[in-house]
Formats: sequence, C-alpha cells, structure tokens
Amino acid sequence: MIAKTTRQKIQDAQGISVTKKTLLLSIGIVIFFLACSKVIAAEEEATKSAKVSSKYQVKFKARADHDFLLTADYRFFPEKASEKNMPGVIVLHDCQSERNKYQALSTSIAEQGLHTLSLDFRGYGNSIAQGYSELEVKKKSKDIVSYQNDVAVLMSYWPDDLKSAYEYLRSKVDKSKGISIVASGCSGAYAVALAEKVHLNSMVLLTPEMSFADKERYKNLLDIPSYFISSAQHAMSYATAQELFAWSGANQSKLQVYKGDKLNYQIMRANKNLANDIALWLKSTLR
Repeated sequence: MIAKTTRQKIQDAQGISVTKKTLLLSIGIVIFFLACSKVIAAEEEATKSAKVSSKYQVKFKARADHDFLLTADYRFFPEKASEKNMPGVIVLHDCQSERNKYQALSTSIAEQGLHTLSLDFRGYGNSIAQGYSELEVKKKSKDIVSYQNDVAVLMSYWPDDLKSAYEYLRSKVDKSKGISIVASGCSGAYAVALAEKVHLNSMVLLTPEMSFADKERYKNLLDIPSYFISSAQHAMSYATAQELFAWSGANQSKLQVYKGDKLNYQIMRANKNLANDIALWLKSTLR
C-alpha cells in the first residue's frame, strides 16, 4: 500500500474539518429551532393563561341571608371589555342542572365583550351549605311530594338571590351601561320577577317553563326585547314561547323554533350556532 503524500494528508485533514463544521452547523440549527419552539410554546401558554384569567369564580353574600354565600362565574375578556366600559349579562341555569352546563353560552357572550355572570342558584352547583342542598334533599326525601316541598323552600330564596347577583354585576358595570339576562326553563319566572324590580335591557327565555301567573306578570312588564327559543315537539314551552312572543311589542323581539324535543342547555348542544346567535342578539340589544 502506497503511503499518503503530505498534500493528501492536508486534504484529508481539511475534509475532516469541513465535516466537523457541517456537523456543528447542523447542531446549531437544531438548537436554534428547539429554542424557538420553547419561545412559541411559552407565548401560547401565556395566551392561554390570559384567557383563563378572564374567568373568575366569585362568591358574594345573599341579600336575604348574609351568612349564605352564592357562587358564580364572572367572565370578561380584557382585550374586549375593560372593567367599566361594556354592558353585562346574567346567565341562569334551569332547575335540573347548574351553571357549568351553560359554560359554552357564557363564554360566547363574554367573547362579545360583555361582562357575564353565570350564577348557581341556592342549593345547586357550588351555592350550597348545610341545609341548602338540592342533592341532600333528594337523598333524604322519602317520596316525590316531600322532595318537591323541600325544593320549593330552597327556591323561595331565589328571587332575592338573583337580586344579589344583579347587584354584584351592577357593581362591575358602569351605571350608564345596561344589563340583560338569559334564563333557561323554570328560571324564566325568576327573570320576570327581577324585571319587575330593576330595568333589564333584554332577556332570553330558553325553552321557558312558566305558570299562567308568571306569563301574566311578563305581559304586565314594559316591553322588553325578548328572544324566545323552543322545541317544536315540547308542547308546553313551545306554547309559552309562541304566546309571549305574540304579546311582546318590542321590535327586537325574536322567536326561534327547532325541531325535536330538546330542553334547556341540551337544545344548544344540538344546535352548535345557537350560543353565538344568542350572544350576538344580546350585544345588539345592549348598544
């Protein structure tokens, strides 16, 4: 085997040097992209944290019983609504669920720049205490009659509890800005009761469950823009929505009927665009 010349040895050394430089450059590029990925991930996490920070679980004292604390989610997006410059909306759950079932709706409303308070009524969700729990009532009840009686006692606090929620949101919104309400199922009657005490800019009644007396009280209100939503195959709420819509004299009032028999938050799950439609309608009535 012929020995390598000095020139060949130099060329080999230079080739190794180039290979090392290429390898180091490749490693540098990989490190650079890894660093960029970490920065992007950090920025995404910060953005995510900012969005999360726009939702606060809040507690406030009930007017009728200052020892009882009501729980709600207060939402607003800082880039769309400052502490004072936008109107507000109260979201009420139905009598078979709690505020968490209406999270998508509350978020859609807040995304329109509206301050949004989603309340747990007394005895439901996180608005519970010793002697004030629908779940405990259900466990202890011997029959349907005793259950209904005990739940009726819980619900007797709801008009004052809703007024407390209104006052909390009112403290977050400038007095020159309006407040509206979204009520589902049985909570429609409590929305009407609140409208008898304070001025509401508008109300959404989602598959409303209201007695004859409740409907008459609605009819005695000054005309409030109202958005009625019902299922065609649920006779009672469909009839109520039709009757009250026909009675309403507000130009912005609206009636939306869907096929099927879905009630309350289930009708929004079945119709993906409904939550956004409600949010846009509310914003238009609060200008």
